[in-house]
Amino acid sequence: MTKLGRRARKRRNNDLLLGATLFLVLIGIIGGIAYAIISQPQGLDTDTLCPKDGAKGHYVLLVDKTDPLTFTQKQAFSVIVHELIEKRIPEGYLFSVFVLGEDFRETAAPIAELCNPGTGAEKSEWSANLKKLRRQYEERFAGPLVKQTEALVSTQSAKTSPIFEMMQLVGINAFRKHDVRGERRLIILSDMLHNTPQFSMYRGSIDFANFATTDYGKKAQADLRGGEIEIHYLMNSPQLQTKRNLKFWEDYFEKAGARIVAVRPLEG
Repeated sequence: MTKLGRRARKRRNNDLLLGATLFLVLIGIIGGIAYAIISQPQGLDTDTLCPKDGAKGHYVLLVDKTDPLTFTQKQAFSVIVHELIEKRIPEGYLFSVFVLGEDFRETAAPIAELCNPGTGAEKSEWSANLKKLRRQYEERFAGPLVKQTEALVSTQSAKTSPIFEMMQLVGINAFRKHDVRGERRLIILSDMLHNTPQFSMYRGSIDFANFATTDYGKKAQADLRGGEIEIHYLMNSPQLQTKRNLKFWEDYFEKAGARIVAVRPLEG
């Protein structure tokens, strides 16, 4: 057998080292691609766009349609809707839209309910069709929801505003129905002035402690356990929408097992 010279042996060792290094790099690339594929969600429900193992959280929007919005309120409402749908709802979260109308029996179910399927922005081109994911997000989630929600703006005033009943229905047909284990947030766009024949915030005391002892107060209590409440006040009657009104709702939601985390008057 011919002995290799020192240079030949060195060259051979270098070639072996380079080959081993390239092999390890290749294994690393293959492993990374395999991990990316495995770590991707195992598909979405074709109807709701939710992860097949369940939604990760639940956002609910309740829009008060018992009073028409002013021009400025419409602009502010549009911004809130776009920001909520396009920026705030995390991927994999369920989004339900309810309407507060004159007859709560007609608005008991959500008018829209979908999960955010994601835009694909956080995914790898190696393991996902990014254009398809973006198109699915825009055509089946963001676009239709923005269009449908903005169409909720009313053109005439209603005679009643059954806020308590809608709170109960949101608790039943949103939070309890889906029983999502993650974050639960209820975003309310309303003047927060309940008005029905049984009880009206346009007259008399609005002290919650007294209200809760009445027969109607006992019937009107909702179950919103674990919910975080965000209120966007439509300032239609500022003389009634005082700290006392807010305190009433703070106590109401506390008894419902929820808490107010944000309050903001809507411009206009």
